[in-house]
This record gives sequence, C-alpha cells and structure tokens, in this order.
Amino acid sequence: MKPKFWKLSQSPDYFSFEELSSSIENKLVYVHSKTKAKGGSSETQGDKFIGANVGDYFYLTHGNTGIYLLGQLTGSANIFSSMGKGWVDRPFRVIRTAKPNSRYIGAKKWWAPNENSTFTSVKGSELAMFEEHILQPYFNIQLSDYGVKAI
Repeated sequence: MKPKFWKLSQSPDYFSFEELSSSIENKLVYVHSKTKAKGGSSETQGDKFIGANVGDYFYLTHGNTGIYLLGQLTGSANIFSSMGKGWVDRPFRVIRTAKPNSRYIGAKKWWAPNENSTFTSVKGSELAMFEEHILQPYFNIQLSDYGVKAI
C-alpha cells in the first residue's frame, strides 16, 4: 500500500491562531471550495479537498508560520460547514503532533509550507524528498519503518 500525503494549509490570512487551535481541538480541517487550482490543473484545490479519499494523510500548516500535526482524513466533506458559505470541513484523527518548529526553509515544492498553496498532494516520485524535508524532521517518521518504500 502506498499512502497518499497532502499539504493542508489553514492560512493566517483566514485563520487566527485561536481558530487553528480550535480546528485541531474539534478534529476538523477547512478549505474554501473556491480555492483556485495550482499551475495548469483543471481541478481546484477546493475540489481536491472535497474529493480526497478517507484514509489519506495530510500535514497541517498555518501558512509558513509552523507545522502542527500529521493527520488522517476520517470522513467525507461537509459542505454545510460552520465556517459559512463556500467553506468545507472534513473530520480527521491526529497521527502525530509535530516537534516544536518555526518557519520552514527547505525545498520549495507545491506541497511545502513555503509555497502558496492550500491543499496539494505529494507526488509519488517526490515521496523520498517529502520524507526528508517533512516526515523525518517534524514527525520523526521514516517510511521504511512502516513498510513503505520512498523511491
């Protein structure tokens, strides 16, 4: 089994630290349904969030101010979110909280905290780089310990 990983950013432009903390406490993550596509993609980031599979993993950022947790989506999208019109929420479970950290300064990829993106997947071909820059330093996770090969 190859796990699917996503970056999920609840930007400080839309979420105060208190709102981010509340999101974590309530085990709900949010993306606006109209969040634009990246690059030449025909699918918006909002559509990708709605369509992501239950069981997919994500790491949660607050823009590039910090990485907070590694989570797993546990339910489908709720279009009647308490955040209001256009917002979608999804329930999750916490897999691991991040080590104390600050601004990310690693590789600039769409799935990295230093890239202006909301919900972007990690390509299979970049899984080893994702492990090196996110999973190991922030969560102390090495994929091979879980039987996953990072090519």
